[in-house]
Amino acid sequence: MTATSAALGDVPVVANAPEPAYFHNVSNRDGETVVVARSGAYAGFVSYWRGPIFLTDAFSVHPHDGVLMPRFVFHLLRARQAQLHAFKAGAGVPHVRVKDVESYEVPVPPLDVQARVVEILDKFDALVNDVSVGLPAEIAARRKQYEYYRHKLLTFPERAA
Repeated sequence: MTATSAALGDVPVVANAPEPAYFHNVSNRDGETVVVARSGAYAGFVSYWRGPIFLTDAFSVHPHDGVLMPRFVFHLLRARQAQLHAFKAGAGVPHVRVKDVESYEVPVPPLDVQARVVEILDKFDALVNDVSVGLPAEIAARRKQYEYYRHKLLTFPERAA
């Protein structure tokens, strides 16, 4: 799939970069999809998509239904991003092979534990990466800190006159 062969649509074409390369009118994946970029500068980069996408020059990781949550697998692979980048091979254009990622062992905690981990990591991710969530929270925390120190600095012991 190339930009010139894509028919204009609203389906993100996910290739070997963090952002969609362009948009198409057909998907080849739907639902929750964990993607690993196959080649190029971003080879080994892990991303998560919810909804229809067209996947090219990357591969998707399919956790076993009822055993592993896709979002949990995403967070797990992102936490081990450096190890995935270490799988890069090839002169010139680096590649990550499917078989290297397939052989990757992952812990399998109970689904309720996975759900809790996902909930916590998604909140942290929003605070760090989502300006509309993180910035207001940071401003509120700094205001509290400012008020605390202002009170401490401007409160003096009563002196008898």
